[in-house]
Amino acid sequence: MEKLMTKEILPEVENLRDLVAEFMEYWGFKKVHGEIWLHLYLSEVPLDASQIMQKLSISKALVSITLKDLLLYGVIQESQISEQNTRMYVANEDISEVIKRVLRKREQFMIKKIRLAHQQLSELPVSSLSESKLNKNRIKDLGKLIKRGNRGLDLIMSLI
Repeated sequence: MEKLMTKEILPEVENLRDLVAEFMEYWGFKKVHGEIWLHLYLSEVPLDASQIMQKLSISKALVSITLKDLLLYGVIQESQISEQNTRMYVANEDISEVIKRVLRKREQFMIKKIRLAHQQLSELPVSSLSESKLNKNRIKDLGKLIKRGNRGLDLIMSLI
């Protein structure tokens, strides 16, 4: 196997890796998702799981689980099979498509669940709402807010 990672990681790359990982964590992923993605994105050549393990000093199990997650969201792609018969990975360079896919799989799914739960609450008899001391107007306003959030997400996705 070709030795691609013989040098230490540049401090500037470490700094960027940490910030990208923090950003990915902010959006509901784990830091390791951002770390792996950045190294694949910056690499001149596809990397396999063992190279990622060495580069980031993380376990095989963590690399395996994280690669599956990143593949599921289309953040990375399988590139080829190496001469040693191992899978090689690259970052999906179409960042817009990655963002859309993540929004579709996570945020749109979550908003759909919220809309359904709100609809169930809205359909309760007024007597049930009164007994539970729930404000009918606020339930209605919440429905409007959910619709606006959904439209906002649709708008963001159309702009990407």
